[in-house]
Formats: sequence, structure tokens, C-alpha cells
Amino acid sequence: MPVKILVADDEPDLQDLMRQIFRSRIRKGEFTFDFAENGAIALEKLRNDPEIEVLFTDINMPVMDGLTLLSNIKQEGLLQKAIVISAYGDLKNIRAAMNGGAFDFVTKPIEISDLETTLVKAIAAMEILRKGLEARNSLEQALIDKADAQQRALEAMQENEKLILLQNESLERQVEERTAEITRQKEIIELRNKEITDSIHYAKRLQAAILPPSRMMNEVLPEHFTLYLPKDIVAGDFYWVEEQHDYIYLAVADCTGHGVSGALMSMLGVSLLSQVVNEKKIVEPGEILNVLNESVITALKQQENETHDGMDVILIRFKKGGNTIHFAGANRPLWVISENNLMEYKTDKVPVGGLQVERNSFTTHEIQIQPGDTIYLSSDGYADQFGGVEGRKFMTRKFKEFLTNGNHHTMKEQREALYQMHLQWKGKEEQVDDILVIGLRFS
Repeated sequence: MPVKILVADDEPDLQDLMRQIFRSRIRKGEFTFDFAENGAIALEKLRNDPEIEVLFTDINMPVMDGLTLLSNIKQEGLLQKAIVISAYGDLKNIRAAMNGGAFDFVTKPIEISDLETTLVKAIAAMEILRKGLEARNSLEQALIDKADAQQRALEAMQENEKLILLQNESLERQVEERTAEITRQKEIIELRNKEITDSIHYAKRLQAAILPPSRMMNEVLPEHFTLYLPKDIVAGDFYWVEEQHDYIYLAVADCTGHGVSGALMSMLGVSLLSQVVNEKKIVEPGEILNVLNESVITALKQQENETHDGMDVILIRFKKGGNTIHFAGANRPLWVISENNLMEYKTDKVPVGGLQVERNSFTTHEIQIQPGDTIYLSSDGYADQFGGVEGRKFMTRKFKEFLTNGNHHTMKEQREALYQMHLQWKGKEEQVDDILVIGLRFS
């Protein structure tokens, strides 16, 4: 059965955009779209069609705006997952929408990968919610049936005192057996939860084992620091270091998702990177990412299932004692601070893996490094953390300013300053994503 999606927006162009982005899945019968020009029409559609699973809504609309629509959805107990579409600068309203019950948000102008990833998460959340409701309804019906059966038994027992005694004995045995069964089920659930938690902790040890050890990094890298803060027990961010014929390779990557799913992608990424460099003998960073991209698509069979899982990567290559860095990137820039000035080197605006965009080959760039220059590689987790007095994102601009202002400190001092700033900014907010920052200072 196709997933029903409702779009509430007074801009007609958005209808054509949605149909264009998801034309393949609409054609296959996976998605169906309905549209409403304001919040009042959208609310009526949601009331009349409980099979609608996901709502995309703008904030500014005539008749009924998006925030009022979210308030009505919450008051009426409607189940649909609401995704807010609004301008990037409208953070106050976006936050109000999230506090009002919105599942997630997408900023305008809309990025296809962000839109698709958010929609997939919303559909998965609805699936979990519906299964939970079905389980609850089944349990409630079972309890009702059990209560009815007990009532009939009590009425029958009143006909005969002996029957009452016999039935009481029978009920006592049933209660004891049921209590014992519940106790056994509780023990089984606790055991399975422990097994799952133990497995995740074991996965953490496995993931830690595939990351470069500190000793090896200290041997091959210049003065550096690594700030690595997984959101969950295991992480979707990873870093990779390899030494080949006096050349050092360093990559920082951010895989789709976090937790267990992200960790599985990170382990695949480490394995494939090592294979590309060590077995296939690819040396240019751009070509390494090209081969890595093909390997991810092949490993995940993305030509067959059109999944969009992948990773954002920044990869550098430099020679020991040299002053030239070759680098390539997928959705991640390289930052260089020289004489207290930060320069940003942008890379290709496509991820590694996934089939959601048409791409050209990844480009290898070259820059000259002077003694004392510092370079930074990071995922987007640090800049995306919510916090501060107003509960906003830290943002990339503030991140770069913090790095520039603290660049005169040692690498160890910079790591500690970044960590303390993260804790101060986050405050009581939950960490929203994995965080990975690596800095290198060349002498």
C-alpha cells in the first residue's frame, strides 16, 4: 500500500517540486501526494483520512498558519508526523513548531537529500507508532475478553456453592500460573534487553578497534588533536589514517544516521577505504572517493534498491616533511588557518554512496602549507548542536570564529577548549548528532 503524504503550502510551485523529486516512487506506487493550500483545508483532510502518514507544512499560510495547524493536530490527537518547511532564517518559528509537536523540519531552499532523508525517517517513525498502537489495542481487547470470561465464570459459580469453591480453586491456580508466566516473561525480556545492550557495547569495542589507535596517530601525524563524541553508544562518524610510502592519508567521515545503523555504515567505510588504498593502490584523493563511491553503491546494492545511505567525507594526503596537501571531499570543506586567517576550501557538493543525485567525478585539490599552519577536518555535528540562551544551533560561522580565536593555543589546549565550549553551549539540551573534529599543525 502506498504511503500517503499531505503537503500544506500556498505556493503552487511546491506541488510540482514534490512530484518531480519523488516521481520515481510515485510511479512505482510507493508514494501518493495530496495538497492543501492552507492549514484549515489540511486539518480537514487529516481528520477525514487517517491513512495519511506524513504532513509537510509551511509556517506562513492564509486562513490557518502552520503553527496553528500543529496545535490543532496535537489537541485532536491526530497521529500523522508533521515536517515543517520554512526559510532557514525563520529559526524562531521552526523551534516553536518543534516544541508544538513537529517531527522534524526542512529549510528552504529545499535540498533534495535533506528532504528525502527527513521523509524516510518520518515514515519509519509512523510505522513504529502504528505497530505500537496495534499492539496496545490487541492487549486492551485481550484484557476485555478476559474480564468478560471471569464475569461469566462468577455468575455460573453462584448457582452452586460447591461449584463456587471449585471455581475459586481453579482461579487461584490460574492466577498463580499467570503470575508465574508473567514473571518468566519479565525475566526473558530483561535478559533480551541485557543481551541487546551487551551486543551494542561489544559493537562499540569493535568500532573502537577499527579506528586508528592514538599511538599510531602520534607516530605518523604532526601535532594534532581528535575530538570524538558519539551521540549514542556507537557512532556514525569515523576517522581513518593510513601510511603508504612516506605519504599519510587522513579521512573524516559522517555516515547516514547515528547509533547502530550509522556504526554499521562507518565500519563499511573504514573497510572500503583501506581496500581502495592498500589493495587497489589508488593514491589521488579524488580518485579514492570515486572508487569508494562505487564500492558503497555495490556493497549496499543501491542500483537495485535505490537506497540513499552514504557518507560525507573529507580526505587529505600529504608527504612526511612536505608542504603540499592534496585533498578531496564529499559535502565537507577543508579549513586552513595561516597567520590567524581562516581559509575555507570547498569540495564537491555530493555524498559518497546513494543514487539521489547525478554526479561528476570527485575533484582532487592541491594547496601549499607553511610552517605553523593548522588544518581542520570535521563532521557537521559540532556546528549543528542546539543550545545557548535561545536554544539555537551553534552554526558553522561561530565554529570557525572559535577555531580562529583559539589557534594560538597548542593542539591539546584547543581540543579541551572545543570540548568545554560544546558542554557550555549544549547545557541541558540533548546532543543531536555525533561530533568529530580533527586538527593538524604543520611545522
